[in-house]
Formats: sequence, C-alpha cells, structure tokens
Amino acid sequence: MLLLLTIACETGGTQPYAGTKMSDYFAFDGNRSMTYNNQDTTIDWQLRVEKKSQTSIVDGREVVTMEYTNAATNEVLGAVDWSSVTGDAVMVHGYSLGATGAAITFDPPVEITDSNDAMRQGDVVEFETTDSTGAAWAFTSTFVESVPDCPTTAQDDFKQCVRFTIDDGDGDAMTGPLFTGDITLVAAYGPVYMIIPGWETEWDLTQIDYTSSED
Repeated sequence: MLLLLTIACETGGTQPYAGTKMSDYFAFDGNRSMTYNNQDTTIDWQLRVEKKSQTSIVDGREVVTMEYTNAATNEVLGAVDWSSVTGDAVMVHGYSLGATGAAITFDPPVEITDSNDAMRQGDVVEFETTDSTGAAWAFTSTFVESVPDCPTTAQDDFKQCVRFTIDDGDGDAMTGPLFTGDITLVAAYGPVYMIIPGWETEWDLTQIDYTSSED
C-alpha cells in the first residue's frame, strides 16, 4: 500500500543522512491562521486557512481541521483533516469541499510522507486508499526540492523551506481536495506558497497568526 522510492549513498566512516523531518513542516500545533494573496491580480480577495478549535483523537493521533475560506466574504471553500506525529507519517484523514460539502473520510488515512518521518529530496511516497463514498484513490507525494530562501510578505527572512507536491491521480490539477497541489513549506509555520486545485496561479503568504501549544 505504501511505497517509498529512495536512492541512498553511504561512504565508509560517515553517518548516512537520515532525511528531512517532515512533521516539522506539516505542523498543526497551537492556534494558527494564515492569509494568502494570489499572484493573479484579478483575484482581489485573500485566502484564509485557519485551524478549527475542535480536534479529535483517532487511533491515538490528534486530528485537526484546517478550514479554507474567502477572507472577504467568509465563504467556506473547503477543509482538510490532518494529523502529524513526530517519528511517523503525516496523514490526511478526510476533507470537504464548499460550505455545505459532505465530509469525506479516507480508510485508511492517506500517508503523504514516509512512515519514518524522514524524507530526502526526490523521495516519492505512493499510497492507495478508499474514501467513505467507496471511491478509490491513488496518491503520489514527492519531496521535490529544498528551498534555501523563501521570503513572504508575512515574513521576509524565512529560510530552509521544502517544496512538496501531492497528486491525487485524477489527471486534473484544477480539481480535487485542497491538500493536493504544489506546496512550499517552512518549518513550524507550514505552507508559504501554494498552487492548489481551483486556481492556476500561486497563493503567497501575507499574514500569519500563530501561538504554539507551549505559549
């Protein structure tokens, strides 16, 4: 069900590079809300992605909901249910589209990163699952590259981002759950740039409100 493609090289006397800890980048702790502008200037509203206050526990993992809204009208565009645990795969448990869209759950949850929580540039994870409507899915997640500098309007000194893609296998980048697409993430804060279904152009982070669980 889960396939990780990795090319590893080791030299004598050198500790092998374990990989990038992906749970640091797919972070959902504390209270968090992000606002994005689209690079298409004809889109004159902002996208808000906000963690909902209510969470749940599924198989010992905390599942959080990230809701996507039009910040100008407060129209709900969709939501994604995530869990991220240090040392394990980042998972998507379900999603919805639109304000009245039915909640769709995955069984088993989609594992979008390596189960050891360590991926290298170029690594690919393939995962097949079925959703609550009976539809079959075949996801492909790729750690495309490391991005040394990733400045945004929200903060111009972000460093050490990762570019990550998630393909839902339907062959149409304009449709699908809002967790798929081409995403650049920074540790602790999450997505700073996103090309997600419904838009051909990139959403760029302009504001972030984050309070960690320890604060």
